[in-house]
Amino acid sequence: MKKTLFTLSIIFSLCTRAQILNPGFETWTTDTYVPTAMNPNSGNGTTGWWDYNIFNNSAVGSSPLSVFRCDTAHSGSYSAKIETVIYTPTSWNIYKAWGVPYIGHNYYDTLGILYNGFVNETTSTSHPGFPFTQKINQFSFFYQYKPNGVDTAECRVSLVKHGAVVAGGIFKTNVTTGSVWQQATITMFYVDTLTPDTMYVLFSSSSLDKKPKPGSVFLVDDISTSLPAGIEQVKGISNQVTVYPNPSNGNFMVETSATTLQLLELFDLTGRLVISKPITNKTIINGSDLPDGVYNIKITDNNGVTNKKIIISK
Repeated sequence: MKKTLFTLSIIFSLCTRAQILNPGFETWTTDTYVPTAMNPNSGNGTTGWWDYNIFNNSAVGSSPLSVFRCDTAHSGSYSAKIETVIYTPTSWNIYKAWGVPYIGHNYYDTLGILYNGFVNETTSTSHPGFPFTQKINQFSFFYQYKPNGVDTAECRVSLVKHGAVVAGGIFKTNVTTGSVWQQATITMFYVDTLTPDTMYVLFSSSSLDKKPKPGSVFLVDDISTSLPAGIEQVKGISNQVTVYPNPSNGNFMVETSATTLQLLELFDLTGRLVISKPITNKTIINGSDLPDGVYNIKITDNNGVTNKKIIISK
């Protein structure tokens, strides 16, 4: 039934839905290095949904499995079950930095993660994200959540262009749903008018900014997107703005010769506003307390909006 509904949705919404790979988590394959594990993708060396089940292999730390094919589904046969587990120190030392593209800082040693991207276990190569060339208004999915004590499930979505944020949004919940499916809808917040080339999506069964709780379980199924009513195209002062040093330790200068300046805003990869202040021809930004990662600088003046990218690396 799910496959039939998905086929019909393609007919009516080809531009957006067709780019979400395996949105109902119906396709699963056995992990190349861990035969006891299955991943919601089309196999090794493909772009799809991935997890850290590979670290169950003794060669990379013998950590427990954290993502499973689940027979409890919102529709169709399967959903993705994400469970927070404690990873071994060996595994954590390998994957800890993988969180930077999604959350701006290293992962904890305790997590349950499902993300989109390309992975080739044979050649040990990977990169996050689906190819995605549409501006969307919303990203939605169905879920069940059973936290262990005080914990928070998350979904973080970003649209990027050449590594710079175009739009983003976050869903968080700490509410137990029991066996009832709920729909989550993330409204995308745009910080740039460019057309994206990639979508980053990350699901977590625990908080990514606080210590995760082992045993929290997050079921995810039936992802969908919707087009925006329209995004105003604006012309900024891009050739009149200089950002330095870049990369930066968090403290950097934004310099411009424009005379109609209004506001400077700094956004992380999820589209969350982290700094907002009036802008002058020379504006010093103190972001030394921000996590390492890529940030988007949005400058508003009387002529429109200009976006620049800054990399913070301490």
